[in-house]
Amino acid sequence: MDRKEHFTGLMVLFMVIVLGKVYLSSDMLFYRLLIGLGFGYALARASMGFAGSVNRLSRTGSSTLASALLVMFVVTAVITAFTIYGHESDFKLNIYPLNLALLIGGFMFGFGMSFTSCCATGSLTDVPGGFSRATVSIFFISVGVFLGYRVQNSELVRHSVVSTPRGLEQKGGVFLPDLFTFDGFNGYLGALLLTALLAAIAIYFAKQYERHYFEKYPPADEGVIKVPEYTTYERLFVVPWKMRVSVVIIASLFASLLWLYEKGWGASTAFGLWFAKLLMLFGIDAQTLSEWTGRSDDFFSQSLLDHGTSVQNFAIILGALLYLLIAGKFKERFRGGLPITAKDFGLYAFGGLIMGYGTRLSNGCNVGALYTPIAELSLSGWIYMVVMVTGGLLGNWVLRTYINKSCTI
Repeated sequence: MDRKEHFTGLMVLFMVIVLGKVYLSSDMLFYRLLIGLGFGYALARASMGFAGSVNRLSRTGSSTLASALLVMFVVTAVITAFTIYGHESDFKLNIYPLNLALLIGGFMFGFGMSFTSCCATGSLTDVPGGFSRATVSIFFISVGVFLGYRVQNSELVRHSVVSTPRGLEQKGGVFLPDLFTFDGFNGYLGALLLTALLAAIAIYFAKQYERHYFEKYPPADEGVIKVPEYTTYERLFVVPWKMRVSVVIIASLFASLLWLYEKGWGASTAFGLWFAKLLMLFGIDAQTLSEWTGRSDDFFSQSLLDHGTSVQNFAIILGALLYLLIAGKFKERFRGGLPITAKDFGLYAFGGLIMGYGTRLSNGCNVGALYTPIAELSLSGWIYMVVMVTGGLLGNWVLRTYINKSCTI
């Protein structure tokens, strides 16, 4: 642990807050910066990534992270229900259409994240400690998102084979409370009970997978594990948080977004804007980009510091950096994350590209199409989870069988 980094981390935190307050054009963008810092710090300190839940299950047999995320979904759904109850039309909820595009996009995303070992948000938190992998993944996710902008505006993605009344008021699809309007609580009691039941079923299957995995690959006996002794500083700023602590913190940050912006957490749309800005550096104007993608000129003309999701994504990177600096781990992690082989580059590029394109078919990544819809009581999130996990398990099998004989997180 490099103690010189502690002071650097505090200085970086101070500078980010001061510069954000000075240069961001509104208080709401500044709040997005602070929430993003919180997300990045929490995800990095807990080693809690959405892609990691599937990859760890497939590669190590551990269901701990997957179970924790499912509990987090339920906790966040309860908070969301109390927030939006009776005022659904005031919020921009991720109640997404149910269609073939959702299935294909979720599968593509899961398959791709097995090759990059991270999802879209995970690539952001990986930048300080896994620089080469993260930057290659981010670039090609951005390309995939940009290429998929046009298809996202098509009927293939926008049409839902089934919708409910309050689902139609949003983006189309099934809003679970509409299925239980008889419960005396405007459908929310039934929706929350169903959400808890679906999470319990998913945890059960994850535990069963873990049991069968260890029957096939019994864990080595490590003997007596000595519990390390930590200083007060290490307990406060270095020791990874327990899963339950991270669940509460991340769910609270999600709730903050919902309260302040009347919408949940999203990440992937900004990636395509970043690639578009790169193209603009080479002389392509916003009108041409608009014609290519079907998005407005204003979307491409805006500053990245005026785009809320971009500001939040940048802040997630900085939040992960702050954790490593304050914990005194940055230099070691950064150096360890620099080496990259041509083979790895190809895997990350392929995985990132199909992940990015998949987000446009499914209207989001593991944050925007999985976590947020489930938390906002949309059936689409659970369907996405099934196909995303299927794609992730298949992708890991392909890696183990044909590419890498040993896959590690």
